[in-house]
Amino acid sequence: MKIFGRRKSEPEAVDNAGSVAVERRYVPVKVKERMTGRRDKVVREAKEKIRVETEKIRAIPNNPESLDHFLEIGDYFGKRSEEIIGFKNKGGKVVGTFCEFVPKEIIHAAGAIPIQLSCGFSEAIQPANDLLSDAGLCPLMRSSLGTMMTGSSTYYEASDMMVNPTPCDAKLKMGEIIQDLVPVVTMNVPRIKDSFSARKQWIQEVWNLKERVEELVGKKISKKALRESIETYQAAQNAWRKFWDVRKRGNVIWGRQALLVSWLTYIDDIKRWTKNINKLNAELETRVKEKNFVCGDDTPRVMLAGSPIIWPNWKILNLIEESGAYIACDELCSGMRVLWDHTVVDEWTQKGMMDAIADKYFLPCTCPCFSPNLERETNMLRRIKEYKIDGVVFHVLKGCHLNSMDAAKTSVFLKKNDIPMLKIESEYDEGDREQLRIRIEAFLEIIQTRKEDLPF
Repeated sequence: MKIFGRRKSEPEAVDNAGSVAVERRYVPVKVKERMTGRRDKVVREAKEKIRVETEKIRAIPNNPESLDHFLEIGDYFGKRSEEIIGFKNKGGKVVGTFCEFVPKEIIHAAGAIPIQLSCGFSEAIQPANDLLSDAGLCPLMRSSLGTMMTGSSTYYEASDMMVNPTPCDAKLKMGEIIQDLVPVVTMNVPRIKDSFSARKQWIQEVWNLKERVEELVGKKISKKALRESIETYQAAQNAWRKFWDVRKRGNVIWGRQALLVSWLTYIDDIKRWTKNINKLNAELETRVKEKNFVCGDDTPRVMLAGSPIIWPNWKILNLIEESGAYIACDELCSGMRVLWDHTVVDEWTQKGMMDAIADKYFLPCTCPCFSPNLERETNMLRRIKEYKIDGVVFHVLKGCHLNSMDAAKTSVFLKKNDIPMLKIESEYDEGDREQLRIRIEAFLEIIQTRKEDLPF
């Protein structure tokens, strides 16, 4: 029997049911049964956090009516969770993902549901701390691992397989740990992408994913299904670019609302998401024509960059906009980048489509795992100009070493271009909220002073 995510030479064990299982290396057997109390606590905290953050967004004056759908899907334990359970009960397969590098078109073409598993639950961090004995690791990784250990998310429990790219050490080792709990496909991300060998390696990783997904669903992915899936995501990509074009032409929706819409590309049915963002785009277009803006032109315009922001951990977004700024754009893998790059197919053969998918997820990516990463500088400077940015807030999750080091480089090239930047480091909990608020407010005062001193 083939074991997903394992080499054939690795040790096997037999579980109580007599089927082949992988020998545990990290996570104790029956860990979920032993964590019933913690599971209840994680679920209570997560539901309350989602409720609070949803109410905060609903309480924002002049909310777009079309935002209601996204707020509904933002409830991890609500409508979408029920849909996933129903799909599973009918024999459907669910593939969990941990990163923007995962080609969702392939999973979608196989008839499975791709679902993002990166987690923003603060309470789930503690079980991972106990297992790893290191509270200094990336909170995104620890939250995701803790959520899985406690069995506190429908999306995790429903996943028949998880796809784990390796842009950083935390995700690399997390993928190894969670193989104790569920089959894992590890995708090796080349770190130096400007070479023929790197592209060739990545294309092979994408083909390997296709084979593993086909094994999971029990059938081959046809050329027709792959093309239909690519075209489905191309429609979403077009709608997403239009959304940001509308934001460029007017302050019609707050950044914390835009980032929620962005995050839900990972969770919602992609066709339904596209339909609803097209409705939102139409509403926002009307706002532009009527000059129905959420804030004035004198509001400091901020770009958010750095580590991903994972719903419902909206602390940083709330602090920035509650302090008087407007998040006009971002450079986040959980933000604009989710559907920004198009899948450009030269020829609709299977090889042509697979190459196009691989290139889309690799070549234009500005993840800090790459070296050199000049595309990130170019991308940021272009958006700073297009969205008339006054300053950059570079957010780093504590333990996210790649983004912390990238922040140092970013501050240098932004200074050369006379763009103010504030670097902030944060955990998932609320303990640093007021300290961060003071620093953000001081930064915004500097920006405002610069704006008032301009001669035009």
